Amino acid sequence: MKRKLLLAVVAALLAVPAVSAGVDIDFGANINVNDHTNLFFSISSRYYDRDYATVSSFGARFGDPDDLSVALYINRYCGRPLDEMLVLRRQGLSWWDISVRYRVPVDVWFVPVSHDPGPPYGKAYGYWKKHNRDRNAQVVLGDPDIRNLVAVRMIHDYYGVPVETAMDWRASGRKVHTLMAEEYNRRHTRQTASKASGGSAREHENSQGKSNGKGNGKGNGKGNGKNK
Repeated sequence: MKRKLLLAVVAALLAVPAVSAGVDIDFGANINVNDHTNLFFSISSRYYDRDYATVSSFGARFGDPDDLSVALYINRYCGRPLDEMLVLRRQGLSWWDISVRYRVPVDVWFVPVSHDPGPPYGKAYGYWKKHNRDRNAQVVLGDPDIRNLVAVRMIHDYYGVPVETAMDWRASGRKVHTLMAEEYNRRHTRQTASKASGGSAREHENSQGKSNGKGNGKGNGKGNGKNK
């Protein structure tokens, strides 16, 4: 029986389109790193494998970046149209209601952890533990639970940080777009600054060398010649 449960969990997890941990890339000068929303759209486009125009369009329509991420996550899993989900949300359906309608397995919302997580994940993981013991056990996840779980998975997958670290970041109460953008800036602006600093130092050294060389040769030669 335990083996059947384990196989069921593994099968459900494997059913989710795989995104290898640590897919973070540098978007270069094309991105305004100070604009967290558009930076998040670019990251989401990469992570969910959707074109930027679609992501930004639905980002504006959903309004909440957390909800956009949940919609993209469900879309990646079952392929249901984003505009269809938007209609269902405006009709008052919760993300859990939508996931049940689309037959999204419970397991796809969770990333295994080494210990029972505290708030705000304890209740959701408690449901999951109960569900793993009894596949017929009722599970109901609220919108905050689903938003948190998707944010944690995105942070964990995209930046390759431990699940527990991703949970700590999200537990601060910050939105997913802020968390993703801040970590991007922490990694990439530091690299860019380091490269720029190194380049500037080399340019300065070169210019000093050229300046000194030219100055001594031209200045002394021409000056002495004129004085004579």
